[in-house]
Amino acid sequence: MSTLLVLLLLGGCGSEAPAPATGEAPPAPVVKAAAAATTDAPRVPTRATGRIAASHILVAYAQSMKAEPTVTRTRDQARALAESLLVEASAPDADFAALAKKHSDDSTASRGGSLGAFDTGKMVQEFEDAVRTVEVNALTGVVETPFGFHVIKRDPVLEVHCAQLMVGFATAERPLPGATRSKEDARARIEAARGEIEGGAEWATVVAKYGDGNLTQDGGDLGWFGRRQLMPALEEPAFDLDIGARSAIIESPAGFHILLRVE
Repeated sequence: MSTLLVLLLLGGCGSEAPAPATGEAPPAPVVKAAAAATTDAPRVPTRATGRIAASHILVAYAQSMKAEPTVTRTRDQARALAESLLVEASAPDADFAALAKKHSDDSTASRGGSLGAFDTGKMVQEFEDAVRTVEVNALTGVVETPFGFHVIKRDPVLEVHCAQLMVGFATAERPLPGATRSKEDARARIEAARGEIEGGAEWATVVAKYGDGNLTQDGGDLGWFGRRQLMPALEEPAFDLDIGARSAIIESPAGFHILLRVE
C-alpha cells in the first residue's frame, strides 16, 4: 500500500483519533498489508459488505479495564447510571450525541460517541454481538464489557467512493517523502490541473500528468471509505459531493487536493 494512501486513510496529519475504549483498533485501510502483495488483491480499498456502525455511551467504574484514575464509581453505580441513560436515550426527542458528550467515559465522547463503521472482530465480542442484534437507528440494552457498561445506538454505514488529484509541497505539515516543491509552485500546479479538467481533459490523464504519489497510476482512486477513515480536511468535502462531481481545491496538512466522487 502506498505511503500516500496510508497517509490519507489513517486520517494522519496529526489528527488520528485515539482507540475507543471498546477495544477497537484505529481506523485502517480495508486492504491489509499482507494481502496487498498478492497479484489479485485490489490496489485500493474495496467496498466492505459486512461492516456495521455504532455510537455509544460508556459508563466505566473503578475496576473496569482502562478506566481513568478519576473514575471512582462502583460497578453497581455504573450499571445504575447506564440504565438511567438508556431510559433518557430512549425518549422520542432524545439527542444521543449530546448524552454521549456529557456522560461517556470514552474518548469518543467529543464526537457524540460515534465509533464510525467497523469490521467483524474489531470490537469486543459482547459489544459487536449487541450491535448486530438491533436494527439501524435502534438502541441496544445496557451491555457490559470489560471496559464498563455501554448504551449503544446502531448507526447506518455511510461509505463513498472517491478519487483524488494531489499535489504536495515541501513545507506541508506532513509532506510526502522526497517533496521539494514550494507551496506557491504546488498551488500553481493544481490550478493548472483544474483548468485542464474544466477544459474537458480526461480525469485520469490529468492525475497522471500533475499528481503526486503512487496513486496517480490508478487515476487517484481512493476506493470506498467511511467516516473517520479519511483525513478530516478531506472527509466532509468527499461526503458532500454528488456522484460525478468534483470538489474545489482543498488544502490539507499533506498538500493540495481535488476530489472526484465516483460512486
